[in-house]
Amino acid sequence: MDQTKVYLKVIYKKEQTMSENIPFFNVLLGRVLRSLNLVRIGQHNFNPKRIHPIPQHKLEVWPGYATAISAYEGGLKLCIDARHRVMRTETIRDIMLNFKNQWDFKEVIARELVGLSVFTRYNNRTYRVDDVAWDKNPTHEFVKGTEKVSFIKYYKLHWNIKIKDESQPLLVHCNKHKSSIGQAQEKSILLIPELCYLASLSNSVRSDFRIMKDLMAVTQMTPNARRDIIRNFVQEIQNNDIPRGILAEWGLYLEPDVVEFGGRIFEPEIVYFGRNTKIGLKLERPIDWGSKMSRSALLRIPNLYHWSILYCQKDTRCTREFVGMFKNVTRVMGMDVRDPRMICLRDDRIETYVEALRKSIQQTANLMIIVFPTNRTDRYSAVKRVCCVEMPIASQVIMSRTISRGDKLKSITEKIALQVNCKLGGALWALAIPMDNCMICGIDVYHAGSGQSKESVAGFVASLDKPLTTWHSKICIQGKRQEIVDMLQMCLISALKAYHRHNKCYPDRIIIYRDGVSDGQLQIVVKYEIKQLLASFKSIEINYEPTLTVIIVQKRINTRIFDRSCLELRNPSPGTVVDWYITKPDVYDFFLVSQNIRQGTVSPTRYIVIYDSRNMRPEHIQRLTYKLCYLYYNWPGTIKVPAPCQYAHKLVSLVGQNLQLEPHTSLADTLYYL
Repeated sequence: MDQTKVYLKVIYKKEQTMSENIPFFNVLLGRVLRSLNLVRIGQHNFNPKRIHPIPQHKLEVWPGYATAISAYEGGLKLCIDARHRVMRTETIRDIMLNFKNQWDFKEVIARELVGLSVFTRYNNRTYRVDDVAWDKNPTHEFVKGTEKVSFIKYYKLHWNIKIKDESQPLLVHCNKHKSSIGQAQEKSILLIPELCYLASLSNSVRSDFRIMKDLMAVTQMTPNARRDIIRNFVQEIQNNDIPRGILAEWGLYLEPDVVEFGGRIFEPEIVYFGRNTKIGLKLERPIDWGSKMSRSALLRIPNLYHWSILYCQKDTRCTREFVGMFKNVTRVMGMDVRDPRMICLRDDRIETYVEALRKSIQQTANLMIIVFPTNRTDRYSAVKRVCCVEMPIASQVIMSRTISRGDKLKSITEKIALQVNCKLGGALWALAIPMDNCMICGIDVYHAGSGQSKESVAGFVASLDKPLTTWHSKICIQGKRQEIVDMLQMCLISALKAYHRHNKCYPDRIIIYRDGVSDGQLQIVVKYEIKQLLASFKSIEINYEPTLTVIIVQKRINTRIFDRSCLELRNPSPGTVVDWYITKPDVYDFFLVSQNIRQGTVSPTRYIVIYDSRNMRPEHIQRLTYKLCYLYYNWPGTIKVPAPCQYAHKLVSLVGQNLQLEPHTSLADTLYYL
């Protein structure tokens, strides 16, 4: 320091309102969170001082917060919600050693780890595993400054950590960043497995019912528990001089409790079944008609005359019991079902199933049921490719252990029969839809997980009748991780032609629910996707100009809504709508709670109307949206998103995970993907 005086000249430019500089407030909030010694993992902050151990599974749960300051119609608000991060207490090296005795252990380890996040406790950083470098170990040298240094020496000098296993392979993380000239560059970072801890749930953990049950006991929280966490967070800031001082420097403070505002509740809908049967639901009870379905006639019932069932010899008994029960439950439903063609396989190899399918599928066949002895993705994919692409036919895959439970065989078979009914073109129930000549669509996009080379798949599902019981589907396969749909024009034209074949006319009104779009992508969707949709109309007829409404569906949000009952908080009733105070001032949005949950806190769904050439009344859009949450045939109750979105999600999941090919066009007007 040479004691030179430095003069700063501050020039007054303008005054800003609180809502004009949102990034500043979030930067300030970041300082507050760091002063509380929270650890940032991904986009959220976690508290390592309040770890909840689950020693029986070698796991620990880190509690934390999802936070964001933004401008709402009710003013500047901090949106905060509780978050949890599951950490393994054993290192990645320990996990690798669990698979070392398998002959294909390298492939097994890659499947288990690639795409997951790992946490390094020495610097509190997270990294995504992109590969495993089997040709490198901790003795590998890299350039540090002007000299070469091994990983063993580096960690001893810089972190005072002694690496024990010198033969372990290294993990690879591809760090993407922009260069000084703005070009995207990729740099590989090598990590030591014995210093890394898994910070994601692997497939083996997710598939273990006992582990997930114990995790849910910790992570599922009641509305009152969530409010207590928010209160404790604010209290911790108020009791700590450093974070309180950071806010006070700018004249800011946090309110001690959650804000209160009003909402509305739609009355439950009347559900219509066959033979003019209808069920009226009550607001004070769960919106669920599963128990009443078995006693109600279905809306549309196809007959089943020609069908086959494939099974392995060891599953003969449970398969025959299932066939007998299937005929019994379908008789009660009113479906005319004849005896199936029983095909016993010599083994459970993929080739055996595929060969038997190709020999058994005939032009007169309606359905193919396949019984698997075990759950294997590769076998399922091979079977579905034959039934959905190569030789199109309605198909149902069943696990033998599912139909081996005699005490639950009847209820399980009823659910399978309902799915089969839908796949054959039947319909289970309907609601009163007031709009005539209207086509309602759903769009969703499937993205493969990190480390997978599969392409993204966009799905388009459109209604073909007024009661919304028949749906047309179309998919397009596009670039990896691509969210914006390139071939929307082709999808909409296909749906419009299917609607014309079904109704002898084109729809006057089209309403589209688009799932999977973040706030940052809204303008891209408006400029790119809606432009494609509008151009589709001229391809049908030069003077064809239906009205178009496009609604974005956001289900992964941090906003929570509670219902105050005396001094307690509870989950709001299905049909609860909030369209003010917590909505954004610059967009047309609303929140809807449409489903029941038995445990934890319900999460509302946010809807953003980004285009509406008809200027529909907000209440009409909200009511229609709630009605659509009743019409998903895989669940006799309301769901979180409109049925066309959930159908599109099921469609792209099947194509993206299993087919990776476009399904045969003969299946396009059935719910073959349920």
